[in-house]
Amino acid sequence: MSERSEKKMPSFEAFHAKDGPEDKSYFNRIGAAFPHKDGEGHTIALDAVPVDGRIVLRTPKERLEEAKSEKPRKRNRDERDR
Repeated sequence: MSERSEKKMPSFEAFHAKDGPEDKSYFNRIGAAFPHKDGEGHTIALDAVPVDGRIVLRTPKERLEEAKSEKPRKRNRDERDR
């Protein structure tokens, strides 16, 4: 398999971050950043461009660690799937 056809993992994931009520922020994944071969920069590939809010770049490792550390949220009766 040639080097060009191999899938490259992103260095960062791009998220649209928007502030919500009660000091909460909401994140929607909108793309990724891939490193250049020479190590001197990144190419950002976006699936969407936010009109408001901000773009946040996070490493995939950070997201995995956050997901593991979060306690599962108990849903109340009205939120349960029926």
